[in-house]
Amino acid sequence: MRTTDEIVGIAEELLTNRFGGTQNLTDPEDLGGLGTAKVLRCRVAPSPFLQARSVVLKFVPLSGDLFDDAALVREVVSYQFTTSLPTTARPGPELLAYDIDRRILVIGDAGDGETFDSLLQDADPAERMKLIRLLGRAIGSMHAATADREEHFDILFNRMLTKYPDTADIHRLRDQTLLAAVDRGLQLVTAAGIPVPEIVTAFAIDAKRRLSSGRHRAFTPFDLSPDNILMAGTPQFLDYEWAGFRDAAYDVACVVGGFPQYLFANPLSDAEAEAFIAAWVGEVKDIWPNVTNPVRLRARIITALIGWALSSIAYLYHGSMAQMVQEMEISLRRHPDDPSAVPDMDHLAMATATDDDEDVLAGSLLHDMGEDGQLARRDLHETFSALSRLAARGGDPRFAPVKEFADTVLARLEELGATPTAMAHRNHGADGS
Repeated sequence: MRTTDEIVGIAEELLTNRFGGTQNLTDPEDLGGLGTAKVLRCRVAPSPFLQARSVVLKFVPLSGDLFDDAALVREVVSYQFTTSLPTTARPGPELLAYDIDRRILVIGDAGDGETFDSLLQDADPAERMKLIRLLGRAIGSMHAATADREEHFDILFNRMLTKYPDTADIHRLRDQTLLAAVDRGLQLVTAAGIPVPEIVTAFAIDAKRRLSSGRHRAFTPFDLSPDNILMAGTPQFLDYEWAGFRDAAYDVACVVGGFPQYLFANPLSDAEAEAFIAAWVGEVKDIWPNVTNPVRLRARIITALIGWALSSIAYLYHGSMAQMVQEMEISLRRHPDDPSAVPDMDHLAMATATDDDEDVLAGSLLHDMGEDGQLARRDLHETFSALSRLAARGGDPRFAPVKEFADTVLARLEELGATPTAMAHRNHGADGS
């Protein structure tokens, strides 16, 4: 791990090389960071070459893990791409400088705003509704601004891969794992003895297709998490380690579903979900006119939410999204002639070791009666509850079997002790708010 002085010194060098003059950074403030990353805020000495008053430095120490290297490459490319957008359409801070070999990014300072997890937790109902509409507009604006720019992202990405070719296979595996997780979720639900209607399987197949192709693709952080969305005048998206171009409905479904993979978020009420969707539609309807058809839009969101729900089961069973990528790599090494191989029940990571591998809803992390297991069951409960309520709004005969399936999973989770949070109880209020 580099010292703070070393990180600041490298950042000064990078900014000087990029903007000219002699850039000086002072008063480093430790902002914490996820995992092993170190994040610092520094003041910028007055300079005619760089107008920023402060910058944020992110240092990711060398771990020897190619997965970490790939995540850093993707994050840099994503920041390069979003920085190339017009300022009014930029979804996050500007990338000012970087050095992948020295593991440092220098980005603009978004300010001292609060993250959405704390804002949604503490706000009164009227303020929550305002924040949720702002989030819908911000995500919609990001999608509208990037919908026709996938080629630009690919050019930046491929250019970076020529410099860091060792990460190419990991990027491919990460994308492949997103697809495999849907199949894995279906496999695990079936192993749990829960009947899966044909229409749910059909929706799941379509969810996989929309991850890799389709007409409604846009740039997305994908793994949206409210602790990585900063309210600084407007919502700012900060985490791009899983970013790329995918079906935009996945972002919508992620928020409507209570942020799958984020175990502490308060889920949206039905009224809040509809307000969020309406705000998003207002931003994208000019590029995708068919989103104004409420039933067709609901079908798209249900498709993506089924993808999230099934993937969530797989991720929780394996430990995390990253853990499943590692499991995929192990499986492919064992089955080199089968590029579609997914981890089998006999070669699961430590996080999946259980006394009852046949029932995912009573195994792995979900079997843990401690706090982690309770949070995992609650997270799944929130996601499947959102799916049930969305399908219950009707408009398409295919939605009824989806609701029945979601309700069956909910009943099983409740048998295991999963209970809705206070916010989830509020979802079922008479006025839906």
